[in-house]
Amino acid sequence: MGGNAYNRAAIWALFRLETGSELRKGEAEQAPAARSRYGQRSFRGFMRIFLLQAALILIVSAACLLLGTVEAYSAFLGGMLYLLPNLYFTWRALGNRNANSARTVLVSMYASEIGKMMLAVALFSATFMLVRPLSPFSLFGTFILLQLSGWMLQMKLFKTGS
Repeated sequence: MGGNAYNRAAIWALFRLETGSELRKGEAEQAPAARSRYGQRSFRGFMRIFLLQAALILIVSAACLLLGTVEAYSAFLGGMLYLLPNLYFTWRALGNRNANSARTVLVSMYASEIGKMMLAVALFSATFMLVRPLSPFSLFGTFILLQLSGWMLQMKLFKTGS
């Protein structure tokens, strides 16, 4: 197992606790600790991803500055259009420490995802209505780059051994 992998008994206890199954002797003590470790690990991992993506936004914006100021701030806006809704989702979905059932967690995830989509639509709309001039290539290029980097970083940071 990798260094970040959890104790299998603790994970199993957490699963049983979340699904409402009966816990075996000894599992009841491990479940809260597993939930706490999982939440801390997830939140820290996502914050690492966001910091790396924020640095990527600055690097891409600085590189686009060589092409012009419109391209540079368009690239910055494209990065922020990706990052802000995802920060909202992480705050809503992983910041809920009071979730004590699988149903509560699922409702929180769906509500967070819907809020993230609504925020993204509102930010894109505001950007296209209020920002003139705008470089669509820089804006969407940075947005797509951050989407791809998010997938790659999640696969890399949350890869666990079995």
